[in-house]
Amino acid sequence: MPKITFEEFRRIIAEELDVDENLVVPEASFVEDLMADSIQLVEMMLRLEEMGIEIPMEKAWQVRTVGDAYRLYTER
Repeated sequence: MPKITFEEFRRIIAEELDVDENLVVPEASFVEDLMADSIQLVEMMLRLEEMGIEIPMEKAWQVRTVGDAYRLYTER
């Protein structure tokens, strides 16, 4: 499956977290900036996986920002 662009990635996150897409920037913290709670984060990860966007579970704890998540996705 081809990699998705950052724009596509941010759209998915904005939809899942119900936030303005303009807030979903690489440096945005999922918790502090996007106000995501733990349930929303799990649901977002599941939705990304359903779309073929996998972030390795052993590295998921490293994800603090949108940029962290996208970097882990593109490094696989």
